[in-house]
Amino acid sequence: MAETHWYAVRAVPGAQRMATILDPANDETENEKQARERRKGESIIERNLRNEGIDVYMPSFWAITQHQRTNKMRERRFPLLVGYAFVNIEQRDFERVRNTDGVMSFIRPSFDRGPIVFRDTDIGSLMFADFQKQQQWEREREERLVLAQTHRRNALNKRLGLIFPKGRRKKVPLRMLAEAAIDELAPASRQHVLSILNELRSMDTEMEACRASSSALYSAA
Repeated sequence: MAETHWYAVRAVPGAQRMATILDPANDETENEKQARERRKGESIIERNLRNEGIDVYMPSFWAITQHQRTNKMRERRFPLLVGYAFVNIEQRDFERVRNTDGVMSFIRPSFDRGPIVFRDTDIGSLMFADFQKQQQWEREREERLVLAQTHRRNALNKRLGLIFPKGRRKKVPLRMLAEAAIDELAPASRQHVLSILNELRSMDTEMEACRASSSALYSAA
């Protein structure tokens, strides 16, 4: 196989924004699912280069931002080196990289010299630091989610407690009691309990997705 080297490319303005999330395929395998999880938050330039079969690396970090219009909090990935990414390619692939949407040019020391070559050890050090930051972010993310869900679950259980007095609870958890007795309730109470149960299930799904994301990250180590 021909030797490859790491080169820095300049990104077109806007190409480092997070790409649109793609829906999973119906016949997605477990390996494909893990790969999709690892690509969570990938940028436009990363997706375009990856679709061309080009090995790309963009140092980044995650942060929580607030939507200006809706005030909703959301997680977003940002480039650590604004305007730049790295590709690991053979020399014959220079033109293929240049022709990829989102790539402006290679970084050169001067106009009469070729693109700058970066050592594997330098890129490896960046990747390791990036990976450690990602692990830290995933831990903090799960801790924040657990704390937020604890407060929310307590509030939902209090609402269920108003519907199922202590005399009916016995030693059965409120959620199990609600799921078992929902068909016996009056229509208005049934709808109210159903909305609470749906919210609890939604939180379960959110927590499972968070832990699956962390597991996919650690399995890639």
